[in-house]
Amino acid sequence: MISRLSGTLVQLGEQTALVETNGVCYEVMVPSGLAEKLRDNNHVNQPITFETIYYIEAGDKKAAHFPRLVGFLDPVDREFFSLFTQVPGLGVKKALKSLIFPIRNIAAAIETKDTATLVRLPGVGARQAEKIIAELKGKTAKFALSKKEEPLAVTHKERTPFADEAIDVLSQLQYSSQEARQMVDTALAQHPKVKSVEELITLIFQSERHKEATT
Repeated sequence: MISRLSGTLVQLGEQTALVETNGVCYEVMVPSGLAEKLRDNNHVNQPITFETIYYIEAGDKKAAHFPRLVGFLDPVDREFFSLFTQVPGLGVKKALKSLIFPIRNIAAAIETKDTATLVRLPGVGARQAEKIIAELKGKTAKFALSKKEEPLAVTHKERTPFADEAIDVLSQLQYSSQEARQMVDTALAQHPKVKSVEELITLIFQSERHKEATT
């Protein structure tokens, strides 16, 4: 069991972090809001410690299983997430995307049976909200007392898969998450028929060269 990972943060994607320790690089899945915060605070190439959850992800084939790490900066966040993902049907990836409200708000909604708030979480419908309340009511009161006001995940409008790939590429090149999304959204608005990440990156490159030439 890997419950904590310390090292150097060498790369950030939209929902992943690459941590190097003792010459070995570990990929850690992180909530999108945390990734954005680390990037905007110029944390790449700086020391970091993640409070982690280790789990096995099943692949498309029954024999294919992959070890994964999920990371948080705060052990309380890790504890809540570990509890949250015990709800049937609420997998790790769905749960990571759903945390668009502060944990204290989600916990308060569970404790007060506020399904209207829970169904606003991405990927959580009415039936899933009822399951969450049935499984967790009475177990999340302490999280509702948290003073943290920042959500762990951020919401972005739907993009094609290769648009997300392009954002990851730009993020690896040290653009902030806001800059990367703006560049991708602008390119897609101007060229809506783009069909690949390579084509999209080329268009962004051409746009940046044009800006440089005209300034």
